Amino acid sequence: MFDFNTQPRKFKFQGEVTVPGDKSIAHRAIMFGALAGGVTQISNFMYADDLAVTVRAFKELGAKIHTEISNKDMIIKGVDHQLKPMDHPLQIDNVGTLRSLLFGVLASSTNHYEVQGGKYLSQRPTDHLVSLLQEMGASYQATTENALPMEITGSNDLEGITYHQDISNAQIKSSLILAGIYANSDTKLIRKLPTRNHTEVLANYFGADVTVDPEVITVHAGHSHLQGQNLTIPGDFSSAAMYIAGALLSEDSQITLPRVGLNATRIGLLNVAKQMGANICIDNRSTNSIEPFGDLVIKSQKLHGTTISDKQVPFIIDEIPLIALMASQADGQTVIDGIHDVYLQINDRLINMRTELAKLGIIMQVHEDQIIIEGNQQINVKDDVDSHNDHRIAMMLCIASILTDSPFKIKNIEAIDVSYPGFIADLNKVLVTK
Repeated sequence: MFDFNTQPRKFKFQGEVTVPGDKSIAHRAIMFGALAGGVTQISNFMYADDLAVTVRAFKELGAKIHTEISNKDMIIKGVDHQLKPMDHPLQIDNVGTLRSLLFGVLASSTNHYEVQGGKYLSQRPTDHLVSLLQEMGASYQATTENALPMEITGSNDLEGITYHQDISNAQIKSSLILAGIYANSDTKLIRKLPTRNHTEVLANYFGADVTVDPEVITVHAGHSHLQGQNLTIPGDFSSAAMYIAGALLSEDSQITLPRVGLNATRIGLLNVAKQMGANICIDNRSTNSIEPFGDLVIKSQKLHGTTISDKQVPFIIDEIPLIALMASQADGQTVIDGIHDVYLQINDRLINMRTELAKLGIIMQVHEDQIIIEGNQQINVKDDVDSHNDHRIAMMLCIASILTDSPFKIKNIEAIDVSYPGFIADLNKVLVTK
């Protein structure tokens, strides 16, 4: 457990910072590379704690993975879907993305596995996803309350299903795609709302056949031979979002963020910022890349409140704490509508966000289907804050600290290592005392 003492002065942002490679894409690239035949080469890979766990898991499942940490490259020799049997539990700590997607991967293996998790995942039910994968023909047996540990025995005779999404959840969708690639019949996902689409994009890039229409995603059977590929991972937009929010809110700031991923399903905060009056320049947009990217140039600007619709919410799921901070400093009221599905997925994050921002004098209402934040709130430090071991909250609190000259302590700052181990060092490179 580590605490971080913020500085007793305000800062502005000046200069350029390159954010690490996208974590969501990296998780999936590791999985597809491990499942594929042949060799996959990944450039701009970030070796964060979450990704280290995913690498370890797929090494245990038989993939050969070599990482050059200094130049951010990774080489994977895949198993061509011949996953290695294990005589001991597969430990995935508290990596929620890995748990959901791994369930889909293991659904098509006839080996028997036991998957164990950390304290957080051991308390988080998986019954909805499990019931869908069982419907396809795999076997899942939880030891307690439909959470980890979980015993899994897949099948080489999976049948595709038609799933009408009752909640907009990218991880459930991705798990069903990974299972559906190896099924005997098509898997169809009737979408409630679009969600981030990295799994569909990479599945097709590695050789699967997934069609995406506005209303339905279809995983076509009979295209189960994945082949290794080369790809460069763009900068993580969720990491870039920290600098975007900070530069917008801190007077006299200007910052450049090169080669940031601009996947339309990930840049919800960028669109919300524009709704709030921000003018953000995008230069050097990519062409012919697997995932789009570009250089962002952000200048400080006064924002105004807005209403964020339920259709936008799946695209801001990681950035809601940051948007709450932005809204508290804007003119007028901001309302985030239709958060019911997000609340089911990350209610702890939303509750902790409200609790910790209240310690800085920022008040908001968080309900199961709506968040309301009044603007022009003064940051008034009342107490030290805690990340609750949530990397998004930890980084958001670092950005909040830049906007006040009243110091406070951020407890459990090491949570940042889950997604962006170098965040504090990178942040300090572009901060200038006012």
